[in-house]
Amino acid sequence: MSTQKTIPRKVWWGLEAKSYTEIAQELPSQDESLRKWIAIYAAYHLNFENRYPGESYYKFLEDAKNSKYVIIEFTLPIHFLKTRDSIGANDTTITKCKTMETEEEINSFLYENNINPELFTPPWTCEYPLD
Repeated sequence: MSTQKTIPRKVWWGLEAKSYTEIAQELPSQDESLRKWIAIYAAYHLNFENRYPGESYYKFLEDAKNSKYVIIEFTLPIHFLKTRDSIGANDTTITKCKTMETEEEINSFLYENNINPELFTPPWTCEYPLD
């Protein structure tokens, strides 16, 4: 009997300790013109109340502000990555977006969607395009 895979503790603790706002991994894409990522954001670390004037978050984060976590999966045209100086959420096609409250819910979601939790890393190690 094999044990269920989980997000590496070092990566999970980095998310929980606010070392980074999200953890991510690149996923295989069926379309050669697209790259695909999945990320888990700790929405509860974000300050939705006392922001700097003009500061805003991506809509999927705004929509998740009353949840602890949000998982987002999206695709992005490779052409955008090669030709633009910056990438925003409006450049992406969101394929999954779900709010969650516990690590157990996250692990269940990943298992049900055949996503290997052991491949999550800090965003800068998988060329995660949203900042």
